[in-house]
Amino acid sequence: MNTSYGLSPEICPYLTVEKQANIRICKMDFSSLSQLHLFLLSDPPINSDVFYSKNSLNSSEEFAGAPLDVAIDYCIGGYEKDFSLFVKLKKDIDRVNVRVFHPRKVFPSVVGSRPNVPAFIAGAPKSMYRMEQVQQKKFITIYMNLAYTSGTTEAQIRNRGILTLNLIKILEHNNYGVNFKVFEACHVENEIFAASIGLKKTGELLNVKKCYYPLCGREFLRRVLSRVKESMPFKERWNMSYGLLLSETQTRNIMNIPEDAIIIGPPSEMGIAGNDIYEDADDFWKKLHLSEEIIVPHYLKESKENRI
Repeated sequence: MNTSYGLSPEICPYLTVEKQANIRICKMDFSSLSQLHLFLLSDPPINSDVFYSKNSLNSSEEFAGAPLDVAIDYCIGGYEKDFSLFVKLKKDIDRVNVRVFHPRKVFPSVVGSRPNVPAFIAGAPKSMYRMEQVQQKKFITIYMNLAYTSGTTEAQIRNRGILTLNLIKILEHNNYGVNFKVFEACHVENEIFAASIGLKKTGELLNVKKCYYPLCGREFLRRVLSRVKESMPFKERWNMSYGLLLSETQTRNIMNIPEDAIIIGPPSEMGIAGNDIYEDADDFWKKLHLSEEIIVPHYLKESKENRI
């Protein structure tokens, strides 16, 4: 029987293999979900020397969700499980945001972007309106680690997804250009796997439906990314565990993530219990330490005021 050792950088444009000291690193970098989808449709070779059980294909539906072929097709927008609940809770958060989202002020002026008709008719010199000057645009990248610890609930995963998209919305309202990527980074002994997928570029509108599957679908982690992992040219015993999580410090180093970029970790590390979405929101923002730079609502307090 022929044995395959998986992909090589020479035949796969998304793959790089690096060495750092005694560490061997296999990185996959996809600029979009559609790029990942096309890669998987090409049926990349499985490293059968390491992955002889093929968890992406053979894991139970109770653990990994829909079958692999269905999970791959979900990458192009077909994932609907509990999406209506996700949207409902996101709207609940958006209603609290309104209290701190203030439009730019408008002033009478000699020159401006639109006419002040009553002033023009009266012959006043300030017959135009101008808007207050915006601050210089800043740019930031958000990386979300899709992996989570055993025992993490679907509610924790869902709330983390909602609050991450809300983070993007608030940053953009505060004149940040946001680049958003999701990733998995793990290791077995001296080998590391790191795969990233771009979900939003700076200046691109946030597509909630597109983001929903990688943020909340267990199939994305347990089928789709497992299938990517199975094509890696590993040499260690990945078939035993499919990898152990890296720390944030290790992840930043391996993936070259700058200190000013934001990493969203597993729900438990981000203070997300999966119960009250407003309580989770307050704890999530405390973990991020961004309240001194931008205005953030007190979600639990202000949601109660809205209900009175």
